[in-house]
Amino acid sequence: MKLIANTKSLQSKERVKIQKKINYVSTIFTISLLIPVLAFLLFYFKLIPSKGLSYPDIESAVARITTGSKGGTAFLVSPTIMLTARHVVEDLPIGAEVSIFFEKSPSQLQVTGKVLYYIPNPDSASSSKNITYFLSDFAVIEIPETDEIIPLSLGDSDGVQNLAEVILVGYPIGDYSITIGNINSDSYQGQDLFKLDATSNPGNSGGPCILKEDFSVIGILVGGSAVADQGENVALKINNVLDFLSGTSVSLD
Repeated sequence: MKLIANTKSLQSKERVKIQKKINYVSTIFTISLLIPVLAFLLFYFKLIPSKGLSYPDIESAVARITTGSKGGTAFLVSPTIMLTARHVVEDLPIGAEVSIFFEKSPSQLQVTGKVLYYIPNPDSASSSKNITYFLSDFAVIEIPETDEIIPLSLGDSDGVQNLAEVILVGYPIGDYSITIGNINSDSYQGQDLFKLDATSNPGNSGGPCILKEDFSVIGILVGGSAVADQGENVALKINNVLDFLSGTSVSLD
């Protein structure tokens, strides 16, 4: 009788051990399935900022653009599409060619781009630009498809808070530059433009205003001391660019 009792006790202990192992394996398996789902939800709802890009990536995606008579900055938003400021290319007709030089790309890529779209200058008869000119100061450039450079991601300019840190990348006076500053205001002279204190100079026009928090583009630099107080610059909000393009056949994909 004693032997039978011991045998049953051993069997019971063995079953408990086996059940514990099964529970452990089941828990590990369940966690391994849930982690990717949880990570997706956290990034989707922006509870964790995604930093898929690095500083070299954002530098690579920004190029120097020359039209023959003017120079400025443009940046890649898809494998074939770039954005810049209208006043960099408005002396050219739609379809005209421009030179694009990705100075910081791995192969220092140089391509010929085509002016795909811009809104005609409302102040074309005047050499001076009213502040409202900058509300539509953007242009779309098309280039041959490239898989060498990661395009910049477009952010949500409506959600940007005052004092948010931003990065400006561009080619002032033809030389590469990257500077950091802050959004001072979400309006300028009563207009729907970002006012920022990051340093820029002529040639920075058309470059991206990048939110440092997640490296997304929230604006296009369109003006410096010529339209703003000394040390302050103006950026066209990216949501406004998308609104303009929503009524056209131009796609940034």
